[in-house]
Amino acid sequence: MVNSGSPGPSVFGFRVSSQVPLRFLRQGGGAGDLEIVRAQEPRQRPTTEPLADWMLGGAGQEARATLYRVEQGFEFWATDSGAFHIDPEKGRIEIPDMADEIVREQRLWGIPSTLCYMHRGDFSLHAAAVEVGEGAVVFAAPSRYGKTTLALAFHRRGHRVLSEDLSCVRVGSVPALVPGPAVLRLRPDVYHGDPPPGTRVVKTRPDRVFLALDDTRVGGGAPVPIRAVVFLRESPADLKLAPVAPSTAMADLWALNFRLQTEESRVRSFQQLGRLLGAVPSWDLHRPLRLDRIDDTVELIVDRLGA
Repeated sequence: MVNSGSPGPSVFGFRVSSQVPLRFLRQGGGAGDLEIVRAQEPRQRPTTEPLADWMLGGAGQEARATLYRVEQGFEFWATDSGAFHIDPEKGRIEIPDMADEIVREQRLWGIPSTLCYMHRGDFSLHAAAVEVGEGAVVFAAPSRYGKTTLALAFHRRGHRVLSEDLSCVRVGSVPALVPGPAVLRLRPDVYHGDPPPGTRVVKTRPDRVFLALDDTRVGGGAPVPIRAVVFLRESPADLKLAPVAPSTAMADLWALNFRLQTEESRVRSFQQLGRLLGAVPSWDLHRPLRLDRIDDTVELIVDRLGA
């Protein structure tokens, strides 16, 4: 797809400028500025009641996250990385000064960047996405449903990976997927010791191998029209793709959508999800979670949804 927007580093549709090296950027297609700066000194945790507190999938261990509303934005605290100060109005994120740059970048492209693109009107889904033909196919599912493994299988077949875990969706006249960081995080049991063609290893941890996409496979950050939303289901043996009723799809997407727990945010999310479902078909993909069936799965998706 032809990229629009300004040249230079981009993620989630932002033109990115950063005081620290970032490994998972795309090139071109950014339309709004996002400035990443290093904290000059450690922050003190806010004493106010948090907006949310939950467990994160850690990079090697579980981590706890806490989100606070503060003056001029938000603070996101993660026990494996530290404090991120987010000012969505200015398009600015202050990141902690820490040795493990990969874990820090993993957290940066999670809630902190999500809050910035939500501010401009986009929304977030727990989903992977790949480019098939001239459109994006979004694979929506909770953790441990094989989203990244499936995205890697599409990568091996020459399709561009747009997102591997968290997807930024824009609902305009044509709903679109805004490409996220150019990374694949594989479980060790699906990584066989050599990086797949078009990737390179940047970090190995007990629970994940971090693969950066090569420059030839990254592409830009311009929005890609969404062709379909596919919900990943587990099946003992059958491989089947079936249409989903809008009411069922809404309930599933609602559970996979990140939003602030305010009435305004809930109303906005409901409207955005409804607009997506009104314009894009939804499907259930029933498949066994086995590596020996993954090529069959890719072929089914391309044959049915790629035209």
